[in-house]
Amino acid sequence: MKVLFVYTDINVRGGAQSYQFGIGMLSAMLKRAGHTTRLHYMYGAYDPAPLRALLAEFRPDVLAFSGVSPQYRYVKRLIEGLAPVPAFTIYGGVHPTLDPECLTDVRGLDAVCIGEGEYPLLELVEALRDDRSPDGIPSLWLKKPDGRIIRNPTRPFCGRLDDLPFPDRELFDHQAIVASDFNTALFMFSRGCPYNCTFCSNHALRGKQEGIYVRFRQVNHCLAEIREVTGRYRAEALYFNDDCFTAHRAWWTEFCDKYQQEFRLPFDINARPETLNDEICQRLKAAGCRRISIGIENGSEQFRAEVLGRRQSNDRIVAAFEACRRAGIKTKSFNIVGFPRETPAIFRETIDLNARINPDSVIIGIFEPYPGTQLANICRTENLIDTSRLGEEFVGRTDTVLNMPQFTRPQILKAYRNFAYNVYKRHALRKALALRLYYSRYGEQLLRLLAPVRNLLRKATMGV
Repeated sequence: MKVLFVYTDINVRGGAQSYQFGIGMLSAMLKRAGHTTRLHYMYGAYDPAPLRALLAEFRPDVLAFSGVSPQYRYVKRLIEGLAPVPAFTIYGGVHPTLDPECLTDVRGLDAVCIGEGEYPLLELVEALRDDRSPDGIPSLWLKKPDGRIIRNPTRPFCGRLDDLPFPDRELFDHQAIVASDFNTALFMFSRGCPYNCTFCSNHALRGKQEGIYVRFRQVNHCLAEIREVTGRYRAEALYFNDDCFTAHRAWWTEFCDKYQQEFRLPFDINARPETLNDEICQRLKAAGCRRISIGIENGSEQFRAEVLGRRQSNDRIVAAFEACRRAGIKTKSFNIVGFPRETPAIFRETIDLNARINPDSVIIGIFEPYPGTQLANICRTENLIDTSRLGEEFVGRTDTVLNMPQFTRPQILKAYRNFAYNVYKRHALRKALALRLYYSRYGEQLLRLLAPVRNLLRKATMGV
């Protein structure tokens, strides 16, 4: 059987292309079972013509779409524009998992997958191959020709991640993706996050299947994947993009001990502030850790606790960054502006906390109400969402769909564009001015013009 995956990265900020781990895993499962896969990666602008050409050439049996909520409008437009498609169409990923009723809204879509898709998709492909009905496959909702929806229950979370193959990187132009991200190769060794931030999809995804949500692969399995990838692709650094690399102490200590015995490439990780201290940071540094990205999200202790579900003090956050600095590890802070119930005064605390910490780099995005999350439910209940803003020029995380009298759209956009400047203006004025340009409405055009010196710009503004 032939399966064509379609992955959209349309109207996204930044120059790096994406490697989609979910599609990589699905493709690897299908290939292991003897099926053939291809990928259409729609990056940058919406243009269905190349996909139409590939459909005519490849003639797939299954057309599989994957995407997060900000890409849903493009996926819907694609499927409906292609209909009728001479292939079985299925949509998986975070968005249909949290909003499976989208199956009823998309003309030409045959099924959605809820939750982890490796086994459901394989069973679907093999049922179609054998002319068997796929109607009873767990984790799939299917739309019949008469419009009826078959809503199957979900299967449990995959209990043994080591039973799955390594993700298929050849499906993508993986060397080009590594090069576009400053010669950094990405890995994910775990699934799930142990925390319950109200703006993040993790707390909603946890309830979609039974079983243990946070799972780590065996360390030797992870090292084997690193060995394979670094032997095949040219990379100067690695990014272990797990939600919280330091969530499981026994796992990460074993990983670091074994990694430093074999590999010399520096690596970056994500971690929560409450999982970092001097001893932990020193061990990470000894193993080769170059940078840790830490979520601050908002600078108000009260707002974080009451609205975001993040209960840590500012002093604890500061201590985590200081531990990184003492160990010689670079830091990056993640921040969000435009939450429901936020005010300009509350956001000012985010600026002040970041300025107090002075991380090596900062990232800010504008809040997006992901379906199924607690904050999205608040937005709907309080009638804050203005979907009319989702036009062709809307770029996720750089604009807001919320109408809030206490924090208006012009105020949110100003806060977003000036955040990095306000954080660094007292520490490093040149860096502050450069980041002001980057976050301006002209930032994307400037990035393209300055592409030949992008590595130098990154070093100047991000420290690595």
